Amino acid sequence: MSLAGKIAIVTGGSRGIGAGIAKELAKRGAKVLITYVANAAKADAVVEGIKADGGEALAVKADCTDKAAPKVVVDAALKFDGGIDIIINNAGAGDEAYLQDATYEHFEKVVNTNMRFPLFLVQAALPYLRRGGRIVSIGSVCGREGWPKNSVYCATKAALEAYARVWAVELGHKYGVTVNNVNPGPVATDMWEMDTTAETHEAMSDYFKKTTSEPRVGYVEDIVPIVAFLCEESARWVNGSTTCANGGALTV
Repeated sequence: MSLAGKIAIVTGGSRGIGAGIAKELAKRGAKVLITYVANAAKADAVVEGIKADGGEALAVKADCTDKAAPKVVVDAALKFDGGIDIIINNAGAGDEAYLQDATYEHFEKVVNTNMRFPLFLVQAALPYLRRGGRIVSIGSVCGREGWPKNSVYCATKAALEAYARVWAVELGHKYGVTVNNVNPGPVATDMWEMDTTAETHEAMSDYFKKTTSEPRVGYVEDIVPIVAFLCEESARWVNGSTTCANGGALTV
């Protein structure tokens, strides 16, 4: 098992891409802590599924907009063996609004979840992050494209690319850690289905037609192996990078 003995944190690991990543890291031998905001039943189902397959997992409730959340998550992860090897910044919030409709509440919800929480989670984990560690953030192709009604969301996802570049420089030599970012295109998760308006779904139909691999939405299984690879020892020479996993839409 390529990740045997590794301790991994996967934020937003109770559903969608996060759940897929948590299961895959556990399959490769990592002990996994997942976070969730409200749905304990979904989180428990992921944990029990991992355990049923012979892995080890825990779940902790953590509201990403709460300034206390980073310490809560790190303390929970330390229950495994006192160290941390992998951090997957996957938890995210989207709240569609045209520029003229944006509010401070909207801005703070998205920024605090997508930008503030990852930064302070990594900061809280640094004293326990072992050499050879891996940090992978789940961004979005919208960080490089202009999607209407998503000013704040797009900005926060672009910020994750900047985090990867800066943290790779800051943490590489000192901590022996690599930091990378993965930008999926739209992926068929419950967040995409429930939190995206019908107007946006219709507008995205042309986007799917230009994905050069296949004219379709992405699936969780398209993203998970990329993230898992970046957590492996074999990815040691990949640092400060962003991988776009969108079926080639940005090439058109």
